[in-house]
Amino acid sequence: MNRNEYLHKSAELLFLEKQLEKPGLSKLSAMSIRSRIDEAKSYLDANSQDTYQPAKVILTYRGAPVCGTHGVLAEFGAAATQAFSEAIATIAASISGTLADKGPIPNRSSNQLLITGTALGSFGFELEEVPAQAQLEIEGTTSVSLAIDLMAELLEATTKSDEELSEPVSRLADRAISSVSDFLGKLSSYDASCSLTTRTKQFQFTDSEQVRRSKARLNLDNIQETVETFTGEFIGALPDKRSFEFKTADGLVIYGGIARDLPTPNAVNLHLYKTYDVTLSAKRIGSSKPRYILQQFPWTD
Repeated sequence: MNRNEYLHKSAELLFLEKQLEKPGLSKLSAMSIRSRIDEAKSYLDANSQDTYQPAKVILTYRGAPVCGTHGVLAEFGAAATQAFSEAIATIAASISGTLADKGPIPNRSSNQLLITGTALGSFGFELEEVPAQAQLEIEGTTSVSLAIDLMAELLEATTKSDEELSEPVSRLADRAISSVSDFLGKLSSYDASCSLTTRTKQFQFTDSEQVRRSKARLNLDNIQETVETFTGEFIGALPDKRSFEFKTADGLVIYGGIARDLPTPNAVNLHLYKTYDVTLSAKRIGSSKPRYILQQFPWTD
């Protein structure tokens, strides 16, 4: 049950309670409304634990600026945590498809993180997204929640093969990748490392040297981005995952993602098995295979 469903059922309950207060209701109508009220309350009670909760992440530091579990140098703690928050806001904007190459970060005020406590085990902070005021954006979650998960996935991937790193990199704009690199640069400049713990993932750098190597791998010079055109037909799409399959005229099947700023990913399924020339952006890390993103639909209707 996502937040939208919870809010819908809550609104229904409020409406029924107001209906019950109206004068002149027949006994049968009142009984029917009370029965529906009981059903709505039971539903909300049974599912309240499954409604959306603000995304959280535990960020801890290790290395030269950290004094065991006692504390961390204030200068480093403030600078590194600010750089982490900046990276999350930038990734969130990239995920939502609103991030330009320059200028202010879109929706920055709503993509902030709160420090809600200190984290022990080394030293760090418990961070939580600012509670969403608007409707949740994607599958009952927020762009900040997705950004936290993607940040953890990306950091871990920097310690793995080019093939594994290319997957999260392909989903981000260059500016978002640079913001993560800046965070790692802040760590390495203080000879520090970090660990991240989210609801679904835990990752820890072994030391500051590994942080430096990861930063180097996120250098934009190491990321090749090209634009490629293919002739063929779409053979399927998964709108919820924003992914597609395209079969070229010579039989090559291409799997790729659909850009966030394309508002109707299901449109692909309305244009299957028709010949189109499609233009895809392709990102490669080192020797990895390209990861394709569909930036615009080839039809005009």
